[in-house]
Amino acid sequence: MDGSFLSDERVVAASRDFVCIRLATYEDKEEAEFMSGVFTSRSGALENTTFGILSSDGKRNLVMPGRGPMHAFRDATSMANRMNLIALQHPGAKTSRWTDKQLPLMKSVDVALNVAACDNLPVLVTFAETKERLAEINESVMATAWIEEGAGQFVCASTTDVAKLKPIPGVKGSEGVLLVEPGPYGLSGEILRELPANESPIELRKELLAAVASFARVAPQYTAHIQLGIQLGFDWESAIPETDQQSIRAKERARGGR
Repeated sequence: MDGSFLSDERVVAASRDFVCIRLATYEDKEEAEFMSGVFTSRSGALENTTFGILSSDGKRNLVMPGRGPMHAFRDATSMANRMNLIALQHPGAKTSRWTDKQLPLMKSVDVALNVAACDNLPVLVTFAETKERLAEINESVMATAWIEEGAGQFVCASTTDVAKLKPIPGVKGSEGVLLVEPGPYGLSGEILRELPANESPIELRKELLAAVASFARVAPQYTAHIQLGIQLGFDWESAIPETDQQSIRAKERARGGR
């Protein structure tokens, strides 16, 4: 799906006039309820993947929703063309580019590592001892997160609880910015860069974009990757129960019926 649609350069270019949201299906009850309002299967259950293009109020589907963009579009060309047309019908889209006032944060550091491993992206973690200080650090990061070169290039998380950084060994400071390479199964991470909280905006942008340029995005062989994970006993327990029967049966087959 991603290789033939979402990674196509024409679709990426068209997406700059949209608010692109990457939700983690079974990691938040409210997110799951929202996704169920976009698309559910014939059984009425929330599936593991959901795709839709919604009106600016988030209440109307503008294209046919489904498990992926292939349900709405013939190919990446038709998807990009339709997105460009929708953007023209909403003239505020171009003028509001790069104006988001928040980082696109995942629910927790653990979830960010897991999502980043799935999406083959680096993790950007901001951390501090107080919410006020964390907000200041996030503000400085946003100057890079919402530019052409930085948007969509990281999976982000923030925390004021140092214990939440346990899956990322080697953190030195009590506050700052971490650029992390997720482990192959998203259960741990390796620090690529640890930047001080008082890093100048120019240096911070330089370091973040350097991390994007140097990150090795080598996707694993899907089937072999899953089989090895099963052999090693790795598993992920979601925050709410999984309801996608197709996904559940596939996992059972991969585990040999165990």
